[in-house]
Amino acid sequence: MPSKTETAQSKFEVKLGAATREAFGRTLAELGRENRDIVVCDADLSKSTMTTYFAKEFPDRFFSCGIAEANMVAVAAGLAMAGKIPFASSFSPSS
Repeated sequence: MPSKTETAQSKFEVKLGAATREAFGRTLAELGRENRDIVVCDADLSKSTMTTYFAKEFPDRFFSCGIAEANMVAVAAGLAMAGKIPFASSFSPSS
């Protein structure tokens, strides 16, 4: 056990990668390039959820549903029924 003046050394190296939301947004755009059936529904949070990457590349497959998450989910369900692969994107604060 280290003394009060010593610092403990970690056995693990911390490597910082992309933030989860950044990886999410970039991956959606990558998937959109591979599959034309992928669509994105967003609840007016595209700058926070990083779906802006998808929206810029595929504006015809990006649906901004405004601040209406329940409606967004219904839109996504309808798109799925029509054969699309929807990603409904929002978030909620946690405590």
